Amino acid sequence: MPTARHSWIDVVRGTAVILVILVHAMQRTELFTGHEFTRLETLTIIVTPLRLPAMFLLSGLFVTRSLAKGPAVYARGKLRRIAWPYLLWSVLLIAFFSAVRRATDIGFGWEVFWRIFYDPIEHLWFLAYLLLYFGLAMLVRWIPAPYLLLAAIALSAVPVEGQWLRFWANATFFFAGVVLSGYRDRLVRGFWPSLAMLLGALALSAGHALHLLQLPEAPWNLPIVLLFILGAAGVVNPVARSRWLAPARYVGVESIVFYIVHWPVVSFVAQTCAENQADPWVALAAALAAGLLVPWGLAALVRRWKPAEVLFIWPMRR
Repeated sequence: MPTARHSWIDVVRGTAVILVILVHAMQRTELFTGHEFTRLETLTIIVTPLRLPAMFLLSGLFVTRSLAKGPAVYARGKLRRIAWPYLLWSVLLIAFFSAVRRATDIGFGWEVFWRIFYDPIEHLWFLAYLLLYFGLAMLVRWIPAPYLLLAAIALSAVPVEGQWLRFWANATFFFAGVVLSGYRDRLVRGFWPSLAMLLGALALSAGHALHLLQLPEAPWNLPIVLLFILGAAGVVNPVARSRWLAPARYVGVESIVFYIVHWPVVSFVAQTCAENQADPWVALAAALAAGLLVPWGLAALVRRWKPAEVLFIWPMRR
């Protein structure tokens, strides 16, 4: 693992991805079994700042360093590592669910192929949005990042239907990360102030989940997400390289593999368990375990067998 990596970022990103997998396993199990995991849903709402907003913000932290390599290198890297897996796995996902539909009459088929280019399929919307954000950051790189953040907030307030609000709301978190990218080495503060910020963010989120208070929706909850990220940086950094955080750190390093692969896996396992009338909690446990272990094995394969990289990175000609 490169020594230049900020391990606390890997740990926080890995934790966010694990929580995304948990949420998707729960949702797919609820869909196929009809059982509602009420208490677990409350927990997932509490840790909302750990999930997608944090993932977008952490992605923005690397923009300044990436742009410093030059527009050509920057664009090539994003096309190889984001655009390629998005296109490839969109096709693979359609093929997978097309086969599932023939067997179970549930799912979708090749009629949704053209959605790849204007309406991302299932969970792959995250990669599509991320690619567009990186592209915007390159095209308007001469504009100071704080202005880009303000523009994203303003555009999210424009009352346009469809995916407009979600796109610009998440862009707010990404460009907040771009603003912070120039100060990435100074985000880590003392442990106790950081712990206070982290607990404060979680307390506010818990109060919202328990209906004790009403928090604003994205992007207006950006201060709470910033409070959480800054708190997590100081709390996690001292122990980020510890052995007991190695699983979360590994998921963070291989986040693209875990994020892409888990969705069809948890969907298939949850549906199979439901068809065999398994207990809902057993189905959830099986879906969650498969959603973690299958990407884990695939990430290990990619590391050990170079040709497997083509599943997630367009090979560079030497």
